[in-house]
Amino acid sequence: MPAVIPAHVALRSRLRKSVEDAVALNERLEQLIAVRTRDHSGGGFHGKVDHSSPPWNNTVAGVIMDLHARSRDAEACLRIALKLPRRVRGGSSANTRKALDSLLRLSEGADDHSVQENIRWLDGWCRKALIALEVTEAPRRLPRVEGQKEPPCPWCKNHTLRMLPLKGIIKCSNPECTDDQERRPVARLQYSELVKDLVLVWQDKIVGLP
Repeated sequence: MPAVIPAHVALRSRLRKSVEDAVALNERLEQLIAVRTRDHSGGGFHGKVDHSSPPWNNTVAGVIMDLHARSRDAEACLRIALKLPRRVRGGSSANTRKALDSLLRLSEGADDHSVQENIRWLDGWCRKALIALEVTEAPRRLPRVEGQKEPPCPWCKNHTLRMLPLKGIIKCSNPECTDDQERRPVARLQYSELVKDLVLVWQDKIVGLP
């Protein structure tokens, strides 16, 4: 029988994994920062532009800078909580890595809630990084007819439905939302021979939106 890992240890192992993922994704982003943001206008814009586009990738640069700032803030908050002296770090990626390494060391003496909060923001940053790297896509609100309300989730009744257009998937973003069998609501676009069009088919085979 495998040994049971204490929750205190497992939580900090999760933090280490989140830090490792963030560092690896940041390295990939830095390789793309010099690639200029692509123009999605299709050449159809002919109006006056009062500024020139920067010679780097705006999206990638923003995600990198977000990690720089948040890693330093997280380290500073833990140092305050643990009554340690303030430490100022420069703005380089090397110092970001040092701040994240310090976050791991400090987490050994921090409370579990603080560790969970750091896991949460790191995992959220990793999702943004994957979107910037075009590995995944950003969830979007469902399109709606002008004048009509946004459709609610069939289960939690909140306006929390989000779609991933490239995958043809719609999910509920409410983390507490489940169906009668404790499954997270998710629908896929499928072609229906009955209506001769694409329809949403949910995890319980319900078709369409309310």
